[in-house]
Amino acid sequence: MAMKINLRKAHAVQRSVQELINSIQIETTIEVNEFQDPGTEVQNAAQRLLNNDMRRSDLLMALYTLRTLAGTANHTSGLNMRLSHGAFLDKRIAQLTQLTANEAKIMDPAVLAGKLEKIRTRPADSRASVYGLHDEVRTGVMTQEQIDNIKTIINELKKQKQALNDEILELNVRSEVELTPEVEAVLVREKLV
Repeated sequence: MAMKINLRKAHAVQRSVQELINSIQIETTIEVNEFQDPGTEVQNAAQRLLNNDMRRSDLLMALYTLRTLAGTANHTSGLNMRLSHGAFLDKRIAQLTQLTANEAKIMDPAVLAGKLEKIRTRPADSRASVYGLHDEVRTGVMTQEQIDNIKTIINELKKQKQALNDEILELNVRSEVELTPEVEAVLVREKLV
């Protein structure tokens, strides 16, 4: 009977396989000193190279087969849809958070009017007037009530995201992939399962 692993384990194994692939030495040249037999050393190095490349090939096949199996299980279980929705929630929370920054709040109307009046009535030969500096007043455009409403929405979206993360975790643990005999053999040989 073929081995089954849950999606969480499948994703961890994929990372381990990729790390193992990256760690395999592929040396296409060697250094030989005057005390070594060049023919033997070249032959041994060529064999190591071919063995390591075959190992890389087996691991690569296992990685992409496992990735395909996990992708199919992600789709079948509804995990892909949940992951997409989670990414949407993250982006929307980030967008809304920008709207709650301190500078987004509208300036008190009396203060705004006072600052604009000060600009209008300053002497024409003042330094700011000569260089065109400070001819405008920057103010936010949102009321405190609007900002508070947005913060409430952000908190609700964060709660939705947490609930979604719980569902994703459950699906990752509950959903399984059945390894092909070839993939199972490679993963067992490399002591990854």
